[in-house]
Amino acid sequence: MAKLTAVFGLLLIGNGIYGYTASESASVTALIPAFVGIALLLCAIGSIVKPALNMHLMHIAALLGLLGCLAALGRLIPSFFKDDPNSLVQVNLGLMAVLCGGYVYSCFRSFKEAGRRRRAAAAAAAQTEDSAISETSAE
Repeated sequence: MAKLTAVFGLLLIGNGIYGYTASESASVTALIPAFVGIALLLCAIGSIVKPALNMHLMHIAALLGLLGCLAALGRLIPSFFKDDPNSLVQVNLGLMAVLCGGYVYSCFRSFKEAGRRRRAAAAAAAQTEDSAISETSAE
């Protein structure tokens, strides 16, 4: 999951840099996707460097992705009702919403699969323990 987080982080950084350089009035708000991407990238690097913190950092990254998606949608939807919409801003916000939403979806699937593996491992351990106890009592 850390590698996927790094990929989404880099894509968001690219989205932010493009939005900042492509606009006539270079506004710091155009870099918001890059800030979210940097935070995701830091979570991915931390997860790779310290595997013991993987679960915590990936949950933080998923939360950042969810907040990024909601923030982008919160700015995108009202921009459709403006008299003079800026199409570059709308594309940038739409791309951020899609990237963050896709990342959150990937996180959800990964967390669900990890839980499934954890439950299967616990069941296998319990079964092994039960068979060891029954062998001991048979002797």
